[in-house]
Amino acid sequence: MKTSTHFALPFFYLLLTSSCSNQDYYPAEYVGFEQTSLEHFFDTKNEEETITLKIIAGEKQHTDRRLTIRSSANSNAFRIQEIHPVIPKGKKSVKTNLILFPKKMNGTLRALRLVCIPEGKDAKVSEISIRLQKK
Repeated sequence: MKTSTHFALPFFYLLLTSSCSNQDYYPAEYVGFEQTSLEHFFDTKNEEETITLKIIAGEKQHTDRRLTIRSSANSNAFRIQEIHPVIPKGKKSVKTNLILFPKKMNGTLRALRLVCIPEGKDAKVSEISIRLQKK
């Protein structure tokens, strides 16, 4: 019985440490939003609210990565603060803000879809859906 415990403990330790590792599980070539969807509750009494979006890369690069953020909606109820964010060389992420204007929101704007387009010929587009709800 004691012998099986000696074999089981290292196995469980290895399993535990590998599951808690800080390794990212994104493909090396991935550049895009960290999340694919999120939900935001806004207060119509506020002049503006900010949603911070994180854009990540699968691997660090030796050059800056220029991105373009676009929206599916054309509305004055929101503004993308930085349309062309840049992931600096040697870094794996950048944050950009989406500014909402709740007082300008009407009942038709219930969701936003943003796309992140990395510069480059082999770049793949990623997108995020943001569901908007009144508090």
